[in-house]
Amino acid sequence: MTSSLLLTTLLCTGTAAHADEMDTSKLYLGGSFSYNTIDSPFGGGSADATGVQGFAGYEMATLEGGIHTSVELGISQTGDFDHTDESISGLWLAAVAEKDLPEISPNLSLLGRVGLDVGDDDGILTGVGVGYRLNRQLQLRGEFVNKDASNQYLASLLIKL
Repeated sequence: MTSSLLLTTLLCTGTAAHADEMDTSKLYLGGSFSYNTIDSPFGGGSADATGVQGFAGYEMATLEGGIHTSVELGISQTGDFDHTDESISGLWLAAVAEKDLPEISPNLSLLGRVGLDVGDDDGILTGVGVGYRLNRQLQLRGEFVNKDASNQYLASLLIKL
């Protein structure tokens, strides 16, 4: 069921964002390095692994209060977790809301995400983080993302096209 929901969402998104109507100035690409943990449900500690991910995003609307919205589609992959030959990989789709924090810095923002992961750690994902715009085309992000069975601590770089 999760796979069919993701496929339906992707088809609807693809149809709505037909190439003739898509504003390419709203597209961005990103890449992340991640530190991933899986907490043992039996109190035996946790397993850790590093990983990478790549993603593409499209800026949607700006809501009242200056909240910028976007949708992101990505793929993630971890290395093997401690003392195992197990890794986690999968596709994910997320809605992202970002609020500028000009009271602190004109380049700083707070962001949140909610989405769906399809793969080894399938299910709902949620996350929070901060962004820092280096210039009009580059942004750094630091995020915490909670997935069904794992947690990710991400350091990302976004490039606006």
